[in-house]
Amino acid sequence: MIMKKNVHVIQHTHWDFEWYFTSNESLVQLTYHMDEVFDALERGILDYYLLDGQLSIVEDYLEVVPEHRERFGALVKAGKLFIGPWYTQTDELIISGESIIRNLAIGIETADALGGVMRIGYLPDSFGQGKDMPKIYNGMDIQRTVFWRGVPNDKATQREFIWKSEDGSKVTALNIKNGYFVGGGLIYSDDATGLLETVEKDTTLPDIALPVGGDQRYVDYNLKERIDFYEKKLAGTGRTFVESHYPALFDEIEKSEVDLPVVEGEFISSSVSKIHRSIYSSRYDHKYMNDKIERRMIYQVEPLMTMADQLGISYKKALVDKVWKLLLRNHAHDSAGGCNSDKTNRIINNRFVEADQISYSIIDYLTRKISESREVVAPNDLLFFNTLPYKCKKQVQVQVSTKQKSFKLWLDGKEVLYQLNTQKAQYNGSIRRDESTYKKEDYYYISDLTVELTLPALDYLQLELEEIGATEASIIPVQKANKIENVYYELELKQGQCNLLNKKTDEALVNFLWVEDSGDEGDTYDYSPAHQDDHYQLDFSEAEVTVQKGPLKETMTLQGTWAIAKDLTARSQELRNQEIPYTLTITLAKNSKQVALHLLIDNQSDDHRMRLVVETGIAAQTSIADTPFGFAERPVVDPHLHEWEALGWREEPTAIFPMLHCVNLHQADKSVTLFSKGIKEYQIVGDDFSQIALTLFRSVGFLGRPDLIRRPGIASGNEFQYVPTPDSQLQQTLRFKVAIQLDSLFEPAQVMKDFQQYAISVPFYQIQELNRFTTTLKYFVSNPLRQAVTANELLDISDLNAVVFSSFNRSRNGEWLILRLYNPATNPVEAGVLNFPKEATVGFTNLEEHLLTTPSIQSAFALGTFKPGEIKTIAFRY
Repeated sequence: MIMKKNVHVIQHTHWDFEWYFTSNESLVQLTYHMDEVFDALERGILDYYLLDGQLSIVEDYLEVVPEHRERFGALVKAGKLFIGPWYTQTDELIISGESIIRNLAIGIETADALGGVMRIGYLPDSFGQGKDMPKIYNGMDIQRTVFWRGVPNDKATQREFIWKSEDGSKVTALNIKNGYFVGGGLIYSDDATGLLETVEKDTTLPDIALPVGGDQRYVDYNLKERIDFYEKKLAGTGRTFVESHYPALFDEIEKSEVDLPVVEGEFISSSVSKIHRSIYSSRYDHKYMNDKIERRMIYQVEPLMTMADQLGISYKKALVDKVWKLLLRNHAHDSAGGCNSDKTNRIINNRFVEADQISYSIIDYLTRKISESREVVAPNDLLFFNTLPYKCKKQVQVQVSTKQKSFKLWLDGKEVLYQLNTQKAQYNGSIRRDESTYKKEDYYYISDLTVELTLPALDYLQLELEEIGATEASIIPVQKANKIENVYYELELKQGQCNLLNKKTDEALVNFLWVEDSGDEGDTYDYSPAHQDDHYQLDFSEAEVTVQKGPLKETMTLQGTWAIAKDLTARSQELRNQEIPYTLTITLAKNSKQVALHLLIDNQSDDHRMRLVVETGIAAQTSIADTPFGFAERPVVDPHLHEWEALGWREEPTAIFPMLHCVNLHQADKSVTLFSKGIKEYQIVGDDFSQIALTLFRSVGFLGRPDLIRRPGIASGNEFQYVPTPDSQLQQTLRFKVAIQLDSLFEPAQVMKDFQQYAISVPFYQIQELNRFTTTLKYFVSNPLRQAVTANELLDISDLNAVVFSSFNRSRNGEWLILRLYNPATNPVEAGVLNFPKEATVGFTNLEEHLLTTPSIQSAFALGTFKPGEIKTIAFRY
């Protein structure tokens, strides 16, 4: 019996936003390419065309050719040209969940303004699929997805399936296992039988996809002719070919009465495609910047702008979107991965710098404007802003400028303890070439201090700074010592090793912290050991050690150099002919469970990988790492590690994994979590898999290399030419921030709250005119608001212990305040009641901010049960 197959021929282009070329260079191609698209669709040469599902390239095109906006929109409205839903085709594994939501929100909004969005989660080339995507898609009213990479062939045995998240969200998934370019054979080859065998493999339904397109591919003007040729060639086989598009294909798939298999989890397997499981450490400098700006936008800029809006300073949606768009352009899969040419990476870095400057300046402006617009403003008022919707007790680093060396801090008439870490004199008169002419009275003092505060939710706290005559300041002395401690830990440096004692359990972790260096003969896609490697463990035996012991924290600073190989040639000869200067600062805050590390490394070597290794004392079989809205559990050894080549896999399934902010090992009575600000890659190592190795950075010199130990065969990227990337050797000073936390239990919600406590800084502002350069905008003059700022209690979720704060901002239509919470655990939790300070109109929305319930006026809003991994969004207004 002949099995009928309807082959949906889908003409498309995959328009990499940037790669070995820049977005500027591809824009020239796109500008002329769209002439072909218009011509083909308007003359009926093509019936349909898919413009790669991302709106950033459309935005760029219409900026250059604005006169074609109506022409473009007419084709979208006619159902001929398919666009969206993304602003850029995001990476799913190292980009925050809120960033992914913003990407879809801006993409959908932009596409709808041009005639309509294709509501399909279309990511044909992202390097793996994140486990939270079905619930993100459902929250954006997307029920279908198309992707290529990462599906393990022992987990999903057919190409059509239901992909499900742990909260029950699900999408109909179509996996294009042979790539978005597989249909090129329709144009170039007359082997109809061979092509059909390829695209039909593992399909079970009568309707299948044949995507005809490729990277920055031109329009195939002979598509109809080639379809006719294949129809005739395969006459009598039950195969019919139809020029189609993905919405039509899914309509047919969903009409089928076949029960599709259900698949859960993430897809990061190399069983059918390269997945580049060590790309998470390529171009660490970019990943550090991305992480910093994401955290600032989500946890500071949006909440602070919402707070300011309630105080009479209007919410600037366009300004927020400008930063997001800069950031989202760096989230395209190649851009986020770092597998680009140097010229492209420089443009990516420039976007980071621009986003960094604008986002920081928003905080600068708003904290000053609020501070200077209070009803009573006095010199030396010191204001701290909590941009999180819950009360927060934490140590804050602050710089103050004073005329006198000594001062006191007061809160409601009570003196506030602070720790003075450093102080320096600064001249504020007119600068002159001869500094000996400077007058003593024209100097003031900049003091770096630590203060411990309890901050109200989404509000500011005001301290008064009182200057005290000419008394000498009590600066915490720097001393030679080898031990620091707090109520939880004692940390000692002994014979070059860091030893940690857990005071609560009396457990000692000997040599619990070191740095590993090894050769890296990989490329910007993948780590691969050097063919002639020399691998070593770096300790702190030659370090100069100093400590500061104050009432709020104790700090140990290690300064030294490590000797490593200069390059692969030196490494093959077992030479260690390059010194790498480093500074490691370890901080134990008085009441903190976190051992905070700040490491600076001045990298001067090529082709190597450095990792921070932490001994946990927990022999592990699986690791836990955070994902956009939850956690993923992964084996410490891939079950196919020793048979992958025999199975025909595309790269070695080394247990190197992505993380967003933290990784954890735990057993029944012990848990160790590592938090990071920018590190995105880890591996569990050691004889008993008790050590967490965080990849600090990889230093490599080519976009793609062939015949890697971990990835044999052709080079990734461009297989025909070496593309040198000397900038990706990262010969620069690199900054790493990590915290280590020991607990008795692993509690997912508490871990994410601990991360926020660690990673989110507290903006502050001092009323003073001694120093006009505390921030960039301080130099500009500024009027206070016409109406003085008064206390305006906004929201406090301090009592919601079972769920995690995700975001707080204004809705995109400006009508609501939007609060998002989620349950990162694998079990359902009762969230409790959201108490408002006054009556509010409130209801639930989806992630797209469309109301799911009828809003009602309430002062206490029951949040109900959160299913495992569930996200809930609450819209309210006073």
